[in-house]
Formats: sequence, C-alpha cells, structure tokens
Amino acid sequence: MSDRDLVQELKATIADLSQDRDNALASVKTKEARTKQVMIKLEHATQDVKSVGHKIDKQNLEISSLKAKLETKERLLEEALNKLKDIHDDSTEKTDSKETPEEEETEE
Repeated sequence: MSDRDLVQELKATIADLSQDRDNALASVKTKEARTKQVMIKLEHATQDVKSVGHKIDKQNLEISSLKAKLETKERLLEEALNKLKDIHDDSTEKTDSKETPEEEETEE
C-alpha cells in the first residue's frame, strides 16, 4: 500500500469515528433530555404526594375533631336523657305517693 492509500484509509477511519462520535453525542443528548423530563415528572409526583399527605393530615385532624364533638354531644344527650328520666321518675313517685293515701281513704 502506498502512502496515499494509507492517508485515504486514515481519512475514512477518521470520518467514520467522527460520525460515530456525533451519533453517540446525539444519543447522549437525547437520553439527557429524557432523563430531565423524567426528573421533572418525578418532582411533580413528589409534590403531589406531599400535597396529598398534607390533605390527609388535615382530614384526619378534622375527623378527630368531629369525633370528639360527636362524643361530647352523645355524652350531653345521655346526661340530658338521664335527667329527664330522673325528673319523670320523681314526678311519678310523687303522683304515686299522693294517690296512695287517697286510695287508702277511699278504700276505708
């Protein structure tokens, strides 16, 4: 092989290597762009998860508050019902005790 042939082959090899390098750089750029898109999506998903977590915490606090209010109302209703029963029982006993002496007098 002559020097000229060697130079031509060397130029062809350099051109092939340059083309391979350009293709590799383009591939790297494409992959970097995809990676960037995935990272952005991941950040959005992370923010969404945090937001949902905060909403869940708020709802749990609201549920706890509502449960406490419900328990308080149930307790107050139970106390009121017991007071009403006591008042009714007291009035029934007084009526019964009043009727009893009268009944005794009418029976005699």
